[in-house]
Amino acid sequence: MKFSASFSALLVVVSFIAGSSALAVPEDALVARARGGQANQQQAAAQAAAAKAAAAKAAAAKGGKATTAAAKTTAAASTATAVAGQTNNAAAATGGADAQSSTTLDPSVIQLTGTGQDPPVAGQSSALVSQNNFINFCKQTLPGTPLTAGLQTTSGSCNPVPIGLIPSTANIPASKFQNPKNMDVIAANTAFNVSLAVKNIQIGDFTNAQQTYFANPQTLNAQGQIIGHTHIVIEAIDSLTSTTVTDPLRFTFFKGVDDPANGQGIVNVPVTAGVPAGFYRMGTIMSSSSHQPVIVPIAQHGLCDDVVYFQATAGGAAAGNNAGGAAAAAGGGAAAAGGGAAAAAGNGKAAATTAAAATKAAAATQAAAAGGKGAAKGGAQAAKGGAKKAGKGRPRAL
Repeated sequence: MKFSASFSALLVVVSFIAGSSALAVPEDALVARARGGQANQQQAAAQAAAAKAAAAKAAAAKGGKATTAAAKTTAAASTATAVAGQTNNAAAATGGADAQSSTTLDPSVIQLTGTGQDPPVAGQSSALVSQNNFINFCKQTLPGTPLTAGLQTTSGSCNPVPIGLIPSTANIPASKFQNPKNMDVIAANTAFNVSLAVKNIQIGDFTNAQQTYFANPQTLNAQGQIIGHTHIVIEAIDSLTSTTVTDPLRFTFFKGVDDPANGQGIVNVPVTAGVPAGFYRMGTIMSSSSHQPVIVPIAQHGLCDDVVYFQATAGGAAAGNNAGGAAAAAGGGAAAAGGGAAAAAGNGKAAATTAAAATKAAAATQAAAAGGKGAAKGGAQAAKGGAKKAGKGRPRAL
């Protein structure tokens, strides 16, 4: 009996120790166990949703419009069930942590879109489809194509950052150059100011382009306007009528505009060294704070950016005008020569007209050499006096 009592007491002690061990399981292990159960639940919910979606798709293939509608309803319900399960799991996993610091996609921001081919449209490409906002899109290209990670990677990269906030149609940004204006003639190698008017954008806001390039979503201010900045780029071209495609890596001037617009919506950018003599195309690149081109709400809209063409000459606008007068005089001389040829084949009256035209052409040429306004006028009169077949001499439009 004494032995039995001792043995019973020993069993009680052992049981107590075992119970204490069970109560002393580390908290981390409990959390891991809970997350494992949640993962299993999430996987099961996902599998169930996939099975329902497959069944709905099969039913849709067999039936008509009613069956298709029913299938879509079933699929939507399956998706809703899966999303609800994910919501609970995400909340449990993050412990109510702030959504902007969580590494789990919040189901409330999942947007489900199709391929855009329902029904199919001839010539239209099918869009990619994702159940998780493409959050792991860049994983499929690693390590060959690295993440952008705020860097201007010249060999190419993949950027997982979302587009962000998109303004309303009433707040689509626009811009227009005030100086130089389209077809202006400016003095070569002389400082000048680029003047740009903008609207519907808060410019002057930018992040470090060497560390945060494309690293943030587009944002809007209290007025619903894109917060960002613009850039000015000037490229040399062959002529004002050139159709040669330019090289994007070659430009004469480039400046990210750091300043905000003034009260009139205008910002001025100094080009301190000017530009060499030649022909130029100048444009804007409107951007969000992290340098990505502005994103707007509709596909069909006017240009957010502006482009103008201008010329730089040794004497600026005055030289451009004199050159036009000389060209006009030369055209008048050519017209007179054509009139002379016609007179030689015709009668004396035509010859007299030709002689008068030749005299006017000579006077116009002398006036053009002096650079006066008489050059253009004399050239025009000489051209008018020549034979009609020779045409009229006109200054070149700049």
